[in-house]
Amino acid sequence: MSGELEFGEEDRTQTLLQVWDLCLALLSTKVSPVTFNSFLSDTRPLSYTGNVVTLGVANPFAREWLESRAANAIRSALEFHLNTSGLQVKIVVMPRETSIPGAASGRKDASDAKRVLQPKLPLDEGEDAGATEAASTMSAKPSTTPPRVTPKSSGSRSGSKGAVPALPGLPLNERFTFETFVVGRSNRLAFAGAMNVAERPGAVYNPLFLYGGSGLGKTHLLHAIAHAIKRTNPKMRVAYVSGEYFAQHYINALKEHATDEFRRQYREIDVWLVDDIQFIAGKEHTKEEFFHTFNVLYQSGRQVVIASERSPRDLNTMDERLRSRFQSGLIADIGPPDLETRIAILEMCRQREGAEVSDEVLHYIGSAIQSNIRALEGALTRLLAYSSVMGVPPTVELAQNVLGEYLIDKPIPARGLTPEAIIQAVADQFGVDAAEIVGTNRNKDVSLARHVAMYLCRELLPEQRARHIGAAFGRRDHTTFLYACQRIITLQEIDPELRQAILRLRRSLGR
Repeated sequence: MSGELEFGEEDRTQTLLQVWDLCLALLSTKVSPVTFNSFLSDTRPLSYTGNVVTLGVANPFAREWLESRAANAIRSALEFHLNTSGLQVKIVVMPRETSIPGAASGRKDASDAKRVLQPKLPLDEGEDAGATEAASTMSAKPSTTPPRVTPKSSGSRSGSKGAVPALPGLPLNERFTFETFVVGRSNRLAFAGAMNVAERPGAVYNPLFLYGGSGLGKTHLLHAIAHAIKRTNPKMRVAYVSGEYFAQHYINALKEHATDEFRRQYREIDVWLVDDIQFIAGKEHTKEEFFHTFNVLYQSGRQVVIASERSPRDLNTMDERLRSRFQSGLIADIGPPDLETRIAILEMCRQREGAEVSDEVLHYIGSAIQSNIRALEGALTRLLAYSSVMGVPPTVELAQNVLGEYLIDKPIPARGLTPEAIIQAVADQFGVDAAEIVGTNRNKDVSLARHVAMYLCRELLPEQRARHIGAAFGRRDHTTFLYACQRIITLQEIDPELRQAILRLRRSLGR
């Protein structure tokens, strides 16, 4: 469909209506599911005047989200399907009763216009699945998607006004209990704190803040607390959520104008377990709602447990008022397990699987994989699977042959990390010279590498002064760093390859 029209504004707008479905299909592959399902699926094409395309959204939060996280992707999709370039995209907040542009023009059937503009939302109960098969493929998995927030609920609860609100939360892993958690020197304090909280929720260590690297047992302890409390206090309302779940749930409430019911759901929880809190660190509206929810629960004596990959003092994009509250209870770090603990974890896996694996093999795996419990368990599982398929015993020699991807070099220690080390790592990753990153070269690839390096310096070196980091980049100022960080945050939403490259860089730099 050509965008080079010789018709009037009405014809150009009609063309926009005709291609918007195609744009949505393309955008569903370019932006995150959160952005697409929460905001883009509800966005309406309003007009195409000159080189300006105007889109309508339901509320100011949706406009802010799309402008900051998806503007480039939207513009690219429109330019592709309108066969033009240099478009400007304007996003406006529209009343709910906004009429469909061009619906009565006679150029497009009204039912077709309605099909273009109606959002593709997840199916409600009783809705015909076949009628919206395409939309259902874009929905998140039911087990991890926050419920749609509506003012309707059923049942009653003593001491509460009206009906009991739905209990938000993600499913629990039945294997993650205190009995299956292997205690060692690196996690003893965290385990003891979690046990005390489970025995006396709200009475001790409130809040409890657990932090440590990925795959070290934070989620295991959160689930263990939930299981123990449900077993001993079945009437308690226990909710386990992730930072991403909370953010998505709040976005849904904003979309559906149901924030009051959302707040009821969370503020009547007795034990609130929040995993991966760092996910909401850069989300201003979500942080504000989280702060008020935390305050209500904390001040009324309900138990709050937080897990994060970083300590409260390192969550530098969190408000100081939130960080100070996190620090008011017990803070327990979970470090990489020592060799004895790693072998004990492998022995538990061997027992659970009923596998015949020698102590020598377990010692080899435990010695080779030092930083991640998930990697330990994954390595043993892969070895057993290979042994079964090939019909050979799981020996040390076999482990050496099949576990290559797990036996990676140890990362550079995070301690002593400098801006220069980050710049060099980024230069190696992107195939450019470090001198070009700190210089004035405006090549597209060099510019992207420069912005990634700035972003990582701000993320990984929060304790260093901006002046010192800026000097490493040719004395660039604070505004340049802000632009670079915002650009990389936005690009990660729409570019999975860039997101993976940054994750690899973090691992190589010990973070």
